[in-house]
Amino acid sequence: MTDRCYLVVGGTRGIGAATVRRLAEDAGHTVVFSGRDAKAGEALARGAGDGRVHFVAADVTDADSVDALFARLGELVPRLDGAFNAAGVIGTDTILRGARFHDSAEQQLDDVFAVNVKGLWRCLRHELRLMAAAGGGAVVNCSSVAGLRAADSLSVSYTASKHAVVGMTRALAVEYARDHVRINAVCPGVIDTEMLGGLHDQLLEDLRRKNPGARIGRPEEVADVVAFLLSPRASYLSGAAVPIDAGGLYGAL
Repeated sequence: MTDRCYLVVGGTRGIGAATVRRLAEDAGHTVVFSGRDAKAGEALARGAGDGRVHFVAADVTDADSVDALFARLGELVPRLDGAFNAAGVIGTDTILRGARFHDSAEQQLDDVFAVNVKGLWRCLRHELRLMAAAGGGAVVNCSSVAGLRAADSLSVSYTASKHAVVGMTRALAVEYARDHVRINAVCPGVIDTEMLGGLHDQLLEDLRRKNPGARIGRPEEVADVVAFLLSPRASYLSGAAVPIDAGGLYGAL
């Protein structure tokens, strides 16, 4: 469990930042994380761990930027034991936000899939190449309960993209099992992050009321699950899509 090397893609805020902090808590671990917000990333790196946390500015929608991220990763760590792909964006074509799908712009679909699907695809290619060559590793992809069901509070673009994340997770878990690489997805429900910033108070209260636990989750609660899935303690767990939502998947979210 000691001296492990981790990568968090999309680690400057929300669930990604909470995971950077959680992984850095364990003595000996080295954490490299990326994001587009250099100011936030550098501040997190300074505060998260004593010289063992490194920020690399990167944009998953830019292939050259992703290539540069992994080139820098190779300079910072001797190997890659685990990776958490947390980068994601959300669309706005939802009924509860007063927008119908048939009025939504095609550009929104392109923007959401550029990050949530193609950006993930780019990072996975690098991560799995490194882990397969090294004889093993663990990957966690950030999907959503929207990757397991539909909800009128979430955009069609976002819902479709998060279903794609679960599909990629399951397909790759099968393909890379003999390489001793485990690949799982976490599927958070409503979590108190910046992504909720565009939702008005009435919608937040509605989501809170519908949740069986009658509350919104914290990023740290997701980070704890990610840390477990990346660790050797989850050695026989692969291809799973784990809901983290206080039972909301089975309720009326």
